Amino acid sequence: MARDRMSAEDEETAWERGKANAKTIVGAVLLAIFIRIVLFEAFEIEGPSMEPTLLNGDRVVVAKFAYGLFLPFTTSAMLSWGVPERGDVVIVNSPHDNIDIVKRVIGLPGDAVWVEDDIVYLNDEAVPQEELGACADLTPHLRGTTAECIAERINGYTYRTSREMGHGSADSQEGHIIVPPGHVFILGDHRDRSNDSRFFGTVPIRRIKGRALMMYWSTDPLRGYRWDRIFDSVQ
Repeated sequence: MARDRMSAEDEETAWERGKANAKTIVGAVLLAIFIRIVLFEAFEIEGPSMEPTLLNGDRVVVAKFAYGLFLPFTTSAMLSWGVPERGDVVIVNSPHDNIDIVKRVIGLPGDAVWVEDDIVYLNDEAVPQEELGACADLTPHLRGTTAECIAERINGYTYRTSREMGHGSADSQEGHIIVPPGHVFILGDHRDRSNDSRFFGTVPIRRIKGRALMMYWSTDPLRGYRWDRIFDSVQ
């Protein structure tokens, strides 16, 4: 009888442990889903459109809560509560083809923006530029490229852009764009190799999935890992 009681007690204990483990697993899964849907998401950079800021093969952490609630498999935020700042690097679901792209916010609602001869004009003033030299000299990971790097300054914030040397000016935008309410004007940092608001117009803020925070991994498809870029913040 004593042995039967001990066996029953053992079974009850195992059952309680099983329930506790199941609760832990379910809780972890729900937490992961919450983080994935509401807080953060990983995004891989493809192509050269954000050079020299972000390179092909960089992987970034995106803060999804910065501007609203963007659910998976949707093209716009279910709820919006923030407006990006000029200079923010954001992940956008493109209204042109519904593909997620990474660009920099240049114009906010009410701004007049246009690009002419590689110069960005914001509200009738040219965005200050400073030529820095060949990107291959400034960013070793870009060796072999023919681009030159330019420092732009907007709202007291400086970031780097690039353009191809010897290829003339990038395509100029046709006419001024007044950014409508609830929209932004976005550009890629590599002005000669980016499909952005110069070509498909302004983007609804509700299509912004989040702000790029930092690189958590980086791999060059030809040269291997870029260890020095891991954990760098996105400027």
